[in-house]
Amino acid sequence: MNNSVGTKIKRLRKDRKLTLRETAEKVGLDHSYLSKIERGVQNPSLKTIESLSNFFNVDRSYFFTDDKNLEPFSDAEKQLAFERDLSIENLRKNYNITVDGKEVSDDEINVMLEVLKAYRKSKGSSDID
Repeated sequence: MNNSVGTKIKRLRKDRKLTLRETAEKVGLDHSYLSKIERGVQNPSLKTIESLSNFFNVDRSYFFTDDKNLEPFSDAEKQLAFERDLSIENLRKNYNITVDGKEVSDDEINVMLEVLKAYRKSKGSSDID
């Protein structure tokens, strides 16, 4: 069984300095079930993935993206790739998006968002408009 989903859950949990029990309680899961997911013994349901993505504030595609595909990206770029709020207002507020040192236009952001939405859809985020 592929354990990349479990590994990513554990990474997010540890990055936030949360125990398995704390995380399970906050997400509404049994800690033994979460432990099995993290160890790759059991696959999470889509409902569980949704609960975890809401709790950790990442897009669901985060759990299904191969880390090797992300190697060329900086941490900030990775964070942006899995941002849940893709409104131009949020992106302008929280990210300094530039290309070759020059701020990108709203039109350029819209193009980037369309590409990102298509990527996410290919990784399992099917409810994207």
